[in-house]
Amino acid sequence: TFNFKPMYSNIKKDIARPDIAFVNQESPLGGDDIPFSGFKRFNTPSQVAGDIVATGFDVINGANNHSLDQGDQGITNHIQTWEKFDHNVLFTGIYNSKKEANRVHTISKNGVKISVLSYTYGTNDIPREKPYQINYFDKAQIKKDIASAKEKSDAVIVSAHWGNEGKHQPNATQKKYAQIFADAGVDVVLGTHPHVIQPVKWVDGREGNRTLVAYSLGNFLNGQSTGNESNDLLGRIDFKISKKDKQFQVQDVKWRSMVNYYELTQPQNQFLKSNFKVMMLDDYNDKDATHHGRNQMDSSSMSPAHLRDITRSVIDKQYLDNRSL
Repeated sequence: TFNFKPMYSNIKKDIARPDIAFVNQESPLGGDDIPFSGFKRFNTPSQVAGDIVATGFDVINGANNHSLDQGDQGITNHIQTWEKFDHNVLFTGIYNSKKEANRVHTISKNGVKISVLSYTYGTNDIPREKPYQINYFDKAQIKKDIASAKEKSDAVIVSAHWGNEGKHQPNATQKKYAQIFADAGVDVVLGTHPHVIQPVKWVDGREGNRTLVAYSLGNFLNGQSTGNESNDLLGRIDFKISKKDKQFQVQDVKWRSMVNYYELTQPQNQFLKSNFKVMMLDDYNDKDATHHGRNQMDSSSMSPAHLRDITRSVIDKQYLDNRSL
């Protein structure tokens, strides 16, 4: 058996507090009856689903480059695992029928109905066995999906799996699709894939609207062995969706940096890690940094001051406050 709850315990109050909390489930829950595996063809224990829900997450995205790692059966198991919690959460991004793929997936809280659309740049050259299983970036399809979502909801959030790994700045393709999303009337875009944080920007749409784009939230709980300290600097964005003058608006946007903490079971062995936990950066201290496994492996600096400097260099100060750092 597995228990992931302690890994999330330090941030549970922060995740449970909002009406809705989003997370990208990068590694598929492909089935507990086949071997669990890491990079490059992931398979994660199904227990993580219940522990994610218990932490307070309400919207779980399944569309990313690893979604097809365990094939058709992996998709089926992933969906069926989350269906056990469908009275509590919205799981979307991969589908087991054309009907489900075409349906607008929504979640409602406090009288606000939010639709969630998901797209990925690709699936590591693993082809879809059926065209409806996952959505790739396609301008015509995106515009059609958003139009349908806007008819059936008060606000539209897009999960966008895009960008270059390890790069703190968005590339031309990210900016292109951010503009497409804005022109179509999306309210918020939540970016994932680069494994490091990227800027938060308002993108002006052609109808006079503005779209909040978090180009990359970076990693979350992870055991990534490559990269540097930026891979263990995590991002979260808080905002409100409220009604003003008969329209729903995104307001009070604030960034929250977090840290992916772990220790090495054996010195200098990056493949034997333990004591994983996600922490708020403003709760993380120099003592934690001393014991962080990343500091034991290479020239990376996991000091709180350095992680704050990275945050300030990437995220505009208008989105930062005392809790951000």
